[in-house]
Amino acid sequence: MSDDQAAVAGGMIMQSSGSSQTAGADHVKPYIIKTYDRWIILVLVLVAGWFLFKPIFAFSVYYRGVSFEHMLRLKTAEHYYRKAISVDPHIPEGWVGLGTLQAMSAKDNHADYLSAIDTFTRGLENNPTSGALPWGLCRAYYEIGADYPNALTACQRAFTNDPKNLFAWDYAAWASIHMGKRDQALAYWRQALKLGHVGAAAFIKKYSK
Repeated sequence: MSDDQAAVAGGMIMQSSGSSQTAGADHVKPYIIKTYDRWIILVLVLVAGWFLFKPIFAFSVYYRGVSFEHMLRLKTAEHYYRKAISVDPHIPEGWVGLGTLQAMSAKDNHADYLSAIDTFTRGLENNPTSGALPWGLCRAYYEIGADYPNALTACQRAFTNDPKNLFAWDYAAWASIHMGKRDQALAYWRQALKLGHVGAAAFIKKYSK
C-alpha cells in the first residue's frame, strides 16, 4: 500500500470513529425519575402543603370544639381546642376557646383560674396582635381574680390591639377606679362612650364630681 493510500485509509478510520462517537452522543437517554426521586418529591409536596394549609386545619379542629361546646360536651370541646393549638399555635381561636372554657369554672376552682390565665398569656405570646386574647385575660383578672393592676394592663393591651372593643375601654376604666386613677378612668369611659357604650355617660357623670 502506498503512502497516499495509507493516509486515505487512516482518514476514513478516524472519520468513522468520530461519527460513531457523535452518534453515541445523539442517543444519550434523558434522565429518568427513579422511584426514590418520586418519594422525595412526594415528601417535599406534603411538607409544603402541611405548612401552607396548617392554619386551615387548625381552624377546622377549633370549630369542632365550638360545636361540642354548644352541645355542652365540654371535655370533648376542650380536647379539640387543645388539638387546634397543637396543630398551629399561631391561630388565636384555639387559645381563646380553651381559656374561655377554663374561665367558666374558675370562680369555683382556683386551679382553673390559674390555667385560664396561663392559656390566655401563652396564647398572646404566640399571637401578639390578637385583640381577643388580652380581652379574655383582662376579664379573667378583673372578674375572677380581682387583680386590678394586671387587669388594667391586659385591658390596655386589648384596646391597643382592637381599638373598637368598647368593653375593653370600660373594663380598663373600672380597673383604674379600683386603683384610684379617676382621671384615667374618665378618659377611658369617654372613649367607650364615643364607641357607643351609652352606659359610660352615667359613670362619667358620677365620677366627675
